[in-house]
Amino acid sequence: MKILIVIDTLGSGGAQKLKVKLAKGLKKKGYEVEFFIYDSNYPFYESEIKQAGIKINIFERKAKGFSFGVLFELRRLIKESNFDVIISSLHAPSIYAAFAKFGLLRPCLIVCEESSSNAPVPFHKRFLFYIATLISNFLVVNSFHEAKLIKRTPGRKNKIKVIWNGFNVNEISYGKNELNLSKGIQHILIVGRQVYAKNGLNFMKALSIFESRNGWLPKITWIGRRDIDKRSTKDFRSTEMQNSMDLFLENNQVVRNKWSWIPSVENIYDYYNKSDVLVIPSFYEGLPLVLCEAMLSGCFVIASSVCDHPLIIGDNERGLLCDPNSPESICFSLEELNKMDLNMRTSIINNARNYAYNNFNFDEMLRKYEELFPGT
Repeated sequence: MKILIVIDTLGSGGAQKLKVKLAKGLKKKGYEVEFFIYDSNYPFYESEIKQAGIKINIFERKAKGFSFGVLFELRRLIKESNFDVIISSLHAPSIYAAFAKFGLLRPCLIVCEESSSNAPVPFHKRFLFYIATLISNFLVVNSFHEAKLIKRTPGRKNKIKVIWNGFNVNEISYGKNELNLSKGIQHILIVGRQVYAKNGLNFMKALSIFESRNGWLPKITWIGRRDIDKRSTKDFRSTEMQNSMDLFLENNQVVRNKWSWIPSVENIYDYYNKSDVLVIPSFYEGLPLVLCEAMLSGCFVIASSVCDHPLIIGDNERGLLCDPNSPESICFSLEELNKMDLNMRTSIINNARNYAYNNFNFDEMLRKYEELFPGT
């Protein structure tokens, strides 16, 4: 069976990482897998894909915005290569995939939505993505919260499949950071692109409140790139957020002295292992890979009470929840963790690991995708 995965770039984003993992898993099971991308400026996963023996089809988009060239090239590839399944991810790639497949009985089209319907998307793109999901055979989301949002619109209820992120759980080392935790919070980690949804400004404000109330701050590392291409600069809310964060650091020396930016890393697990807590203060999410990874690694998690976070974290059973709109709430969660006794912290980390081990299994994720393939 031939499978084509359609995505914009091979950059270091969560959707890209998830599709690379999926492609490698399908390849290992004997499927013939290829990628189609239209922007080669972010080759973060290129070498990993090539090492796995997976072909990458590249058609460079000549200009920003919608490209008929990309659409026609993708349709040509689909017709000539006789793919049985197309799996697309993100809005624009899914629009290209759906319209390129339009009118063809084969292949089966699986559109994936790994973000949130609450994300600010221009009306025309939101509408075209809606049409793409109507053309698709299945619409895969990675959170139950997103499934509920999508079911509010007509024509898609019977297409929706919820598939949580999957990992090779036995390959992820588990270290509870007990030595660090016994000393309180020494190192805070955030992972994600520097965009509006990640709520960086409120997180910085929370740190400032924490310092004013406690007289000290832990180290903070934010891993994630800041895109500066023309497409990204049109995301005015993210640009405004970035500028506000830069200004905040300029005017707050204490926070600035503890803060580090890192665009990307080769092994994210090294940072989970040496950090005391991963903070996910996002305004909205799908199901972030970093939440799953941290829980599997034994890194304590503080997450905003959005999407499936409350379901996964529970009532402070597997981490702590905070209100993303309230810097005070984020601060109080950090303080609660800092004063928590070692036995309680260790128990929460163990609960998180067990939950993640049972629910974020890669073989289960792969099986659920295979159930959607024709003839299976």
